[in-house]
Amino acid sequence: MRKRIINLTVFFAVLVCMCIQAEAGSPVRVRINTTHALENAVGAVSDAGLSVTTDVIITSSSQFNGHPFLSPDKFIQDAQSVQATILSSSFSGWDYLLDTQLYLKLTKNGLVHVYAYEPRHAQPPNAPPPAAFVTVNLYGGRTDGGIEFGIAKGYMNKHGQSDTPSGATAQIAGLMASLKYTHPDWNWFDVKAALRATATNFAAGYNPKKSGYGSINYRAANLLTDSNHLPLFPPAALMRTTKNNTVVFAVNSFKQTRRVADTLFKFRMQPFVIPRDLTLAELKALGGQLLYTGDLSETTNSLAVYLANNEMTFFVWLSKDSNGKYSRIEPYSILGPVFITPEKTNAGL
Repeated sequence: MRKRIINLTVFFAVLVCMCIQAEAGSPVRVRINTTHALENAVGAVSDAGLSVTTDVIITSSSQFNGHPFLSPDKFIQDAQSVQATILSSSFSGWDYLLDTQLYLKLTKNGLVHVYAYEPRHAQPPNAPPPAAFVTVNLYGGRTDGGIEFGIAKGYMNKHGQSDTPSGATAQIAGLMASLKYTHPDWNWFDVKAALRATATNFAAGYNPKKSGYGSINYRAANLLTDSNHLPLFPPAALMRTTKNNTVVFAVNSFKQTRRVADTLFKFRMQPFVIPRDLTLAELKALGGQLLYTGDLSETTNSLAVYLANNEMTFFVWLSKDSNGKYSRIEPYSILGPVFITPEKTNAGL
């Protein structure tokens, strides 16, 4: 009798697991910008062991390869028309400013846009990896400021593999959709966090000269479970100075489930890159002064800060969780130095 009870316990445990997996059966819808590289996205889902008819549904914005290409803003409308939540554009023309321009429109609608890292002009070397977009190229291919991931040629050696930037872009879109399907409680930032945490450069930190967070590892990312245990990543922030001693930030929050707020610190000396979670006490010991804590992601991704004359400042944007932990300091977290001098309003003085 005891043996039967144990067997029944195992049986019901298996049933519970099957039911949980069944709940993950709400399809994830992917929209490809024209049919360009469509086969790589389809192949990636197949490589992940999922169905392209019931689990991850992939459609294209047109029936033609490469045309008519939809600009990122128009592509959002097209994706929403078929209830897709992940978009993929395997085309050149990436610009790091797109993430700021379309951040609110993408995140408010629960969307993410995968884009080939093939800029038409050089990107700033200190440009952050995007928050609402995903930038990717073949590992060992073109890489610079603002790239997020690389994919090795022939990755997974099956249907989704590619030796072109276009194919790699669609492949990662298919793999991200597969991660979202098998982790239905994750949002797209969690999916990105899982891929970052298992990519080749994670331990050392972001490196724009080596494909950002490096070459992805889908299988390792898929083994992660609890979104609250994923590493915390900083927002993608940009900075410009204006008149009247004002510094204006565009802050693209990295809204993974674990994050509750964005925080801004200032330092007199340039801080070190620290690729791990930090406490407030540690940040203060490093010379950090907390200037702002809040959530800009629902209304505007902009913040203005006043800076005194003759003050040398480095700014650092970090994310914060509910336990008071702060995200790692990445190279792109550090903005500055900024040094504002009084304007000479009277030439005779």
